[in-house]
Amino acid sequence: MHTQNLKPLTDFPILNINQSVIINLRELVAEKPKLLLRINMIKNLEKIFTDSQAEIIKSFTDLEKSKNAKIVCDSWKRPEGGGGKTFIIQGGNFFDNCAVNFSSIKGKKLPKAALGNLITKSSNYGYQAMGVSVISHPKNPNVPTSHMNIRLFCILDKKNNIKDWWSGGGYDLTPFLPYKSDCKKWHKDAKTFLDGYNKTLYKKFSKNCNEYFYIPHRNERRGIGGIFFDNFKQLGLEKTLLLLSDTASQYKNSYTTLANLRRQKKYTKSQKDFQLLRRGRYAEFNLVYDRGTAFGLQSNGRIESILASLPSDVKWSYKKTKEHEAMEKRLLKFIDTDWNV
Repeated sequence: MHTQNLKPLTDFPILNINQSVIINLRELVAEKPKLLLRINMIKNLEKIFTDSQAEIIKSFTDLEKSKNAKIVCDSWKRPEGGGGKTFIIQGGNFFDNCAVNFSSIKGKKLPKAALGNLITKSSNYGYQAMGVSVISHPKNPNVPTSHMNIRLFCILDKKNNIKDWWSGGGYDLTPFLPYKSDCKKWHKDAKTFLDGYNKTLYKKFSKNCNEYFYIPHRNERRGIGGIFFDNFKQLGLEKTLLLLSDTASQYKNSYTTLANLRRQKKYTKSQKDFQLLRRGRYAEFNLVYDRGTAFGLQSNGRIESILASLPSDVKWSYKKTKEHEAMEKRLLKFIDTDWNV
């Protein structure tokens, strides 16, 4: 990717979520100082993400109907600039734990983890990074673990004008007791959604997902995939913002449909133990390989929010039972299947 001399921040249009139309920022605040224009721009960008967070919080709250669950929603500020909102559910009837996190932070130098494969001088500039990250660890092993993330990085010069920008996002599914029909629908719905933007995106994003969520020391993919994109700006800013918002909405629709289909299915203690053992793979990937976790730690992020993606209950075992070996053999066949549609 080549760093471009993009227009200043005040020249970009913004997306007004309430009206679902593109509004030119200059027309909105024609007589205001440039500083106010920049503030409004960032706040409007942030609103896209906080609206997505609120949408998923509502759907997860609807899934978790227990009055005994621990539900926490708190706002926080980062000393270096920015802050966020963390929403968690723990110990519920549906969720062992889940997190729906928003953050928008700024700094003087972008951490290396955010650059990925970019070859750019962007790391020499200040930045504003915002995103929503979602992780669900259901109690019932018939319901898969899921993950979703949308993010936007803006590289700023000394006058706080945009020097460069890019986006990333996607969602993926990690089943334990997999169903073929669930895996096929997960991918089919993702393709249908992305085809509305460009019919080349699904194949590319699905391949990216399989490559990114790979655990080298286990020689396994984390799950059955989904979509993943990074360093993405090919659609332009306006359509990219819509893509990010729609990614969150499609994830919510696909996951809640699947969750409601499987949530009442009974399971054994052995199946629950197998779920906890396989969650170990999830924890290993997040702590060792995940760039989002690395970015949070490198940017002096809020540790409690960063590690909220980890399962509350997990097991490692030196030697599996024969039953668990058979369950794992069946699961790995699903993980190794090419679900591209």
